[in-house]
Amino acid sequence: MPAPSQKLTPAQLEAAGHPGPLLVIGEAGSGRTATLVARCARLIGGGEVAVTVVALTATVRSATVLRSRVEDELGATADDVSVVTPEQLCFDLLRAHPREADLDPFAVTASHADRLALLLAGIDELPLRQHDLGGNTPALLARVIERIDALKEQLVGADDFARWAASLPVGSEAQQATAAREREFAELYRAHERLLAEAGALDSGGLLLRGVRLLRDAGDLRAHAATRARHLLLEDLQDFTPAQCELVKLLASA
Repeated sequence: MPAPSQKLTPAQLEAAGHPGPLLVIGEAGSGRTATLVARCARLIGGGEVAVTVVALTATVRSATVLRSRVEDELGATADDVSVVTPEQLCFDLLRAHPREADLDPFAVTASHADRLALLLAGIDELPLRQHDLGGNTPALLARVIERIDALKEQLVGADDFARWAASLPVGSEAQQATAAREREFAELYRAHERLLAEAGALDSGGLLLRGVRLLRDAGDLRAHAATRARHLLLEDLQDFTPAQCELVKLLASA
C-alpha cells in the first residue's frame, strides 16, 4: 500500500482509510487536498482498479493542481485515475454515447471567446429590439453569454427559460416591458444554442445540461457511468454549482 508522501495527522490518516462515504470539513490550509490524495492512494493500494477512481473538482485550474498532486503521489498508476471537472466528465460521457445524447460525435467545446465570435458573426439574426446596445455590441453580447452561463449553472435550458418568460404577467406597462424583454432574451438564448449547434460545438454549461439529462433519462447508462466512477472523490464541494452537484447526485445514486 503506498504511503502518503506528506505526513498526515491522525485524523487525516483516519479519513484517508475510511471504508465508506465520508465528508471532510476543514478550513483552507487544513490539509483537505492532502487527505483526498492520500485516500486515492489508499484505494488503489488496497486493490481498487485505478480507472474506477474519479476525482472531481469545480474548475479546470483546481483540476490541474489536483492532477499534479495525484501524479506525484501515485506515479505511473495515476495515468488511469480521472482528475477532472464535472464538465470534462460529461464531455467524455457524451462522446462515448453520441447517439443517446443526440450529439455530433465530432463536437468540440466552445470557449467564451468562441461563443462571442459566433454571436457577433450572426448579429443580423439576433433579436435585439428590447436590448440597448449602448454603442458597444460586444459588451452587450458578453453579458448575454454571462446570463446564459448563470442559467445553465441552475440547469435552466433555453426551452425552460422560454416557458418561464411566456408565463410572465402583462397587466401594467412595467410588466409588459419586463415580459417583452425576457421573451426577447429567451429568443437570444435559443439563437445562441442554435449557432453553437450549427458550429458543432457545446459550451461548458451545455455539457452539464446534456450530461445530466442523459443520466436522468437512461438508467442503464447511469448505472454504467456509476460503475466506471465507483469511487467519487470531490474536492471543495462547496464550490460546485447546482448543475455540477446534480451530476454528482445522479452518479452517486445509481
